[in-house]
Amino acid sequence: MAVDGPNIVVVGAGGMGALFGAILTEGGLSVTLYDSNAEHIAAIQESGLKIEGYGGDRSLEMAATTDASNLPPADVFLFQCKAHATASAARTVRHLVADGAVCISFQNGLGNEEMLAEVVGAENVIGGLSTMAGCLLGPGRIQDFSRVASYIGEMPGNASGGISNRCQKIADAFTKTGLETHVSADIRHDIWKKLLGNIAMSAVSGTTNLTSAACLNIPELKTTSLRALDEALCVATSQGIVLDRDEALAGMAAISEPGGTGDSKSSLCVDILNERKTEVEYIYGSVIALGRENGIATPTLETLASLVKGIESHYVGRNESNV
Repeated sequence: MAVDGPNIVVVGAGGMGALFGAILTEGGLSVTLYDSNAEHIAAIQESGLKIEGYGGDRSLEMAATTDASNLPPADVFLFQCKAHATASAARTVRHLVADGAVCISFQNGLGNEEMLAEVVGAENVIGGLSTMAGCLLGPGRIQDFSRVASYIGEMPGNASGGISNRCQKIADAFTKTGLETHVSADIRHDIWKKLLGNIAMSAVSGTTNLTSAACLNIPELKTTSLRALDEALCVATSQGIVLDRDEALAGMAAISEPGGTGDSKSSLCVDILNERKTEVEYIYGSVIALGRENGIATPTLETLASLVKGIESHYVGRNESNV
């Protein structure tokens, strides 16, 4: 890692990827955005990234490209593309993942770290999670909703193990820029904890076109969210992941508070509104599959997933991006 801070490549520069890149850039790190959305990248190249909302409206000059051959060497690759694009995106930057470089997944659902490991090697993969919210408003424009802490940590079985030196160095460097980041001693547990919030809110927001705060203000939708949460808790327990329901409820309430992230719609909802393939298989399908393997009924999760797939059927195959 560079002495004065890591060089960063953000793989997937949508709402969240561009937001992370912007915070790190504003904090003094060298960041390049990489995305296959040519119109979005061209707008950033020509006029900078336009940021609205939290922190005030502003414009930020940033390096951005659609061509992996133009990417600079990097110490850290932040994967913030959609889960279904993880493997292909990893292959496009594999040539840049040199000794000591790490790939961190700040993505939704389960399985992203494993997909990255298959392409770049498990020793080069760190798990991550964030409940921050960023939304792509249009080419070169994003909305920033708030600041909350993010977490990174070594994956189970990684030789680095525990709270590693590399994780601590990255977390410290990110925190100095304003992207508060902590090191988790059990990132798999924390990824599941975030997943519970996604499972509770993503499809409910997506199928109703409502913000998280609005969903929880409708008793029937709140009941559905809590049923989904409880089913996922049962599946997590079957995987040896012990999660506290009250803590999960507090986390769900925190990300649904109006005036912050609660004013955002789920990323799954945004994908539907933009007629893009959603991450339903990685947020819901992965948990449903684990439930079936362990004899755990997940009727609410299956219903929510089927409704999302029904909506997707109207446009799937069109307007899709690889990153």
